[in-house]
Amino acid sequence: MRYLDHSKLISIFLCFIFANFLISCAGTGVKKTAQSEYESGLLLFNRGQYEESVPHFERATELVPEFGMAYLYQGRAYVNLGKWPEALQSLRTAFRLAPEESNKAIPEIIIDVFFKNASKLDHDTQSQIMDLLK
Repeated sequence: MRYLDHSKLISIFLCFIFANFLISCAGTGVKKTAQSEYESGLLLFNRGQYEESVPHFERATELVPEFGMAYLYQGRAYVNLGKWPEALQSLRTAFRLAPEESNKAIPEIIIDVFFKNASKLDHDTQSQIMDLLK
């Protein structure tokens, strides 16, 4: 009878360990999937395929809502598409979640916006912006 009690105890212990293992792996899979979505979006973004990159950044932020860099590149993609309200929302979220990385990217974003819209600005405004960037 004692042998049966030990085998039940061992079975329960092994089930407990296995359940903990599965639970700990579950979070890793979500983060890995979010990272792979971010990397897919980044690849498309770097190719200039901004529209196609946005859904990948969105999925990354849905899987890991605190993924600041995914919000940052989502915002940058929206900037390049001229979708200013969406860009502003994503960039604000990126700044809240990852202020250091966002601050490093702000000059690039300003330059992207400037060159995308430079033809619409008068010469004096262009000069003032260029002076700010020096």
